[in-house]
Parts: sequence; C-alpha cells; structure tokens
Amino acid sequence: MAEDGDVHAKLIVETDTFGSRVRIKGAETGFYICMNRRGKLIGKIAWRNGQGKDCIFTEIVLENNYTALQNVKYEGWYMAFTRKGRPRKGSKTRQHQREVHFMKRMPKGHHIAEHRPFDFINYPFNKRTKRTRYSGER
Repeated sequence: MAEDGDVHAKLIVETDTFGSRVRIKGAETGFYICMNRRGKLIGKIAWRNGQGKDCIFTEIVLENNYTALQNVKYEGWYMAFTRKGRPRKGSKTRQHQREVHFMKRMPKGHHIAEHRPFDFINYPFNKRTKRTRYSGER
C-alpha cells in the first residue's frame, strides 16, 4: 500500500548462486516475485522455492550506483515499477529507464554503520618545531 514500514513491503533477497543472481521473496506472504511470458510481474508460492528461471533475477550495478534486476529467463526484461508503485511489463523496459533503477535500504532501526560527526584531533605541536630550510644548494 506504499506505506513506509508496511509488513508487506519487507522483502527477503536470497542468492541463487555465487554471484549476482537473486530470488526475491515477500517476508510476510512467502511468495516469490516472478515474471511470466508476457512480462508481467507475478507472485508464486514458495513450494518450488522460486527455483524456476522466471523467478531468478540478475543484479546489475549501474554507473549511477543504482541496481537493475534483469530476469534470467527473459533476457533484456527488467523488473520495473511506475512512480505510483504499479509494476511495468518487462517487455516494455530498458536498462536506462528510471523505473528500472533500485536502491537497497535497510528497514527502520537497522543501520549498516553508525555515522558519527567528524572529530578533530589535536596533535601536540610545538611552536619551536625545527623545519628544514631550503638553502638553494643541491
């Protein structure tokens, strides 16, 4: 329902193999995100563990640091959502489109690294520090 923190918005990303192939499952429902032959995003029950090629996506890290998810079975078709959150058909998507670009983020309360403000360190400098002077000779 496009609500931040909604129970149905939490997704589990499982790796298929060593590398960038992933399966995406809804944490609450247990359904895998798959793509049918018409390019429509559908949910499949976990009885096959999302093992079909239509449920496996290749993560592609783009130059702008976003991630695109390309379907393994239908190469060239990407997972995409409109601004209103509606899925787009895979056959109508291209890698450069904004609807295809995703950014990973952690749920509320989970942080990858705690950000602290910069601390200035005072080194014990003396006013009488000797410096090497340039004498002009080599």
